[in-house]
Amino acid sequence: MLGALVLFALVAGQAAQTSPPPDLARLGPQTGQPSSSGGSPAFDTPHLTLRTAISDRTAAPGTRISLLLDITPKPRMHVYAPEQKDLIPVTVVLEPNAALKLHPTKFPASETYFFAALNETQHVYSKPFRIVQDVTIALTPAMRERATRKERVTITGKLRYQACDDKVCFLPQDVPVSWTIELRPIER
Repeated sequence: MLGALVLFALVAGQAAQTSPPPDLARLGPQTGQPSSSGGSPAFDTPHLTLRTAISDRTAAPGTRISLLLDITPKPRMHVYAPEQKDLIPVTVVLEPNAALKLHPTKFPASETYFFAALNETQHVYSKPFRIVQDVTIALTPAMRERATRKERVTITGKLRYQACDDKVCFLPQDVPVSWTIELRPIER
């Protein structure tokens, strides 16, 4: 494991000297269009493509919905799965929002990857995969009032990951994500 940390430190130091982390706002053009299901545009980074979607564009207070992140690693790339300890796994971090209750994030089963250079087996995603973050819209008087006015709730956050290929681990990246839900009154 020490070898992996040393290799990462060397690569990260070299990457920091030769090229700064990408500015995602400049990674244009963004591929795709805003999702018709309330998601954000697709982001195409040097390591992966990310598309977001949402299970329901409109929802009433008390409704549980799913925020979807579809991730496709680029050829020969992988990102670390949550069960991979001692490395930087892929995570979803949502900004605090009193309008929502967060549920545990759901990740698919990972693949095992043998990193020959360090003689280590790691848990990764190297094929397209989906992360699901369920949220429940708060069932409060304030949210009921917002729903009668058919307001919107915007959920923002980031996808954090560290990508590697068979030789190099790249600097960790944060990709901004957002979803918009149109509130509707509770049906009686």
